[in-house]
Amino acid sequence: MILFLDCASGASGDMLVAALGDTAGRLGFDAGAELARALTAVGIDAAAVALSSVRRGGLAALGLTVADGPGFATFAELRAAVAASRLRSSTADRVCAVAERMAAAERTVHGGEHEPHLHELAGLDTAVDLVAAVAFFELLGAAKVVASPPALGGGMISSSHGLLPVPAPAVVELLRGLPTRGGGTERDGELTTPTGAALLAELVDEWGPLPAGRIVASGVGAGGRERPGAANVLRAVLVDPAGSHGKAADPHGGEVELLETTVDDASAEVLAYAADRLRGIGALDVWLTPALMKKGRPGHVLHVLARAAERPAITETLMRETTTFGVRVLAVDRVVLDERRETVETAGSPVRVRLGYLDGRLVTASPEYEDCRTVAEQTGRLLKEVYATAQAAAYGRFGAA
Repeated sequence: MILFLDCASGASGDMLVAALGDTAGRLGFDAGAELARALTAVGIDAAAVALSSVRRGGLAALGLTVADGPGFATFAELRAAVAASRLRSSTADRVCAVAERMAAAERTVHGGEHEPHLHELAGLDTAVDLVAAVAFFELLGAAKVVASPPALGGGMISSSHGLLPVPAPAVVELLRGLPTRGGGTERDGELTTPTGAALLAELVDEWGPLPAGRIVASGVGAGGRERPGAANVLRAVLVDPAGSHGKAADPHGGEVELLETTVDDASAEVLAYAADRLRGIGALDVWLTPALMKKGRPGHVLHVLARAAERPAITETLMRETTTFGVRVLAVDRVVLDERRETVETAGSPVRVRLGYLDGRLVTASPEYEDCRTVAEQTGRLLKEVYATAQAAAYGRFGAA
């Protein structure tokens, strides 16, 4: 799967967060819940941050707002908080890498060997943008990121150092060696911010136009202001390159890894918690099977199916959350259906459904249990009746797709 970022109107941290969050939402994820989970893991009050529907230049988009509040005084403080957080290790490492890019650019531009301060970014904005953007990026699971050269803007911008030309010196330093659309007019103002530039420099693998393939989902992130005559948005497009050959491929199909560990001294509660943690960090599937251990002791084999890139996070979680001393890793292959996530209405309430297509034909429709349970509790209907109704609605609405 390829993630394409359309930066024709520039790139800022809030635009990237909103665009990636909007894309995740269209794939069936609860963007608000995912955002809150990532921020809470770093100790940031999720109530101070909100995603909401807005319009920019006539386009519907998702906007990010962050309330005023105390943040981190230096990039070092931000990195220390992230390193000590409950974020998965790959997310924390990437956030710290972006923060270090920003700190290095500040040192180069303004001189000095000391850790630079965040100055006017000392509120929550910078921390929220970095943590949320990386969390949403990893949630989408793209193997490659392509971006169009970002527009930089023109004119002057007010900063803690006084008036600075646009693009800001830190933006120029962060994008050194990378393609851009160049500067604009004073009317444009700042289009690419230091946070946006740092995220692009860290995440983007290739620069160019929208790649060929099947468009799986897209999202639109709003900038903080309207631009006369232009839509101030950043678009994110998730592309399946296999779709360019006529057949859609699931991003999790093909070669994956099966990680296993056998334990006989962990309680059922510990194993259940470990399984939940593994699913939460990206495992494709987790299950337990009973086993007869040496000396006739009963035990369990904990199986985890995951992408190879997830191995470090999976093994770390297994080591931390269970009593294992080792993990077996096997390369396996699998064949999967072309998957979509849609929503149907049952008894006046939305129910998310997971759809599986084989050669373009809907062969499996699986309503989300939690949604069906909510409808059953609210209406007094039988759970199995709600499930069957939602499933029939899915076949009726999407069966011809």
